[in-house]
Amino acid sequence: MFKHILVPLDGSEYSERAVELARSLAEQYSARLTLLTVMVRFPASRLHIARLDQGSEERGRQYLEEVRATQLGTASGPVDTVVQLGTPAESIAEFASHTEVDLIVMSTHGTTGTGRVRHTLGSTAWKILQDAPCPVLLIAVHRSVAQASS
Repeated sequence: MFKHILVPLDGSEYSERAVELARSLAEQYSARLTLLTVMVRFPASRLHIARLDQGSEERGRQYLEEVRATQLGTASGPVDTVVQLGTPAESIAEFASHTEVDLIVMSTHGTTGTGRVRHTLGSTAWKILQDAPCPVLLIAVHRSVAQASS
């Protein structure tokens, strides 16, 4: 059913809650697992051509390798790590489109956005739900859990 599962990670413990479930699904379906982090781009102007500097890319790779080592350990099956530059929701949806991802597994933060649904999901999750080319499995992080962990 699933051949390629994507787990977007932003460096927070909330986002990392999706890794175990994604690993389990990847093993069950013999799927490739990709851990993705997006280094946020803040262009100085519309003419600014953004590029991923080596320091940002290295920090992103170190983070993903740490997650892979601590949370996936002896996971069977292939696990890829990808660092991209851009805005999170758009970069995640674009990566999923271009690499034929079958499922995105991610957690919500529930700390941004307006309106009841967007407030519950968070603006990045909301945008991904709208733009993703595949199913999105969201793991809810309730505000009481998020606040207690802070």
